[in-house]
Amino acid sequence: MNKNEFLDILSKDLECIAHSLKDSDELRFIGFGSFKAKHTAAKEVKTPRGTIAKVPAQKRVSFSVGSEFKATVNNK
Repeated sequence: MNKNEFLDILSKDLECIAHSLKDSDELRFIGFGSFKAKHTAAKEVKTPRGTIAKVPAQKRVSFSVGSEFKATVNNK
């Protein structure tokens, strides 16, 4: 498998994960980890220039590594 083939497969997997999180708030892969989508409300923030910017409501995605995957990486 070359780099382009790997990236093609990876992009399809990531697209599938994104569509899954669009419909639900959590996606678990036993032994690997879990993706979670958390809703954040719209808010106003101060920019470095001192102006106020509006940040729309959105979903924030986080990933938690599974214990089996972490143990494998750490040679345990």
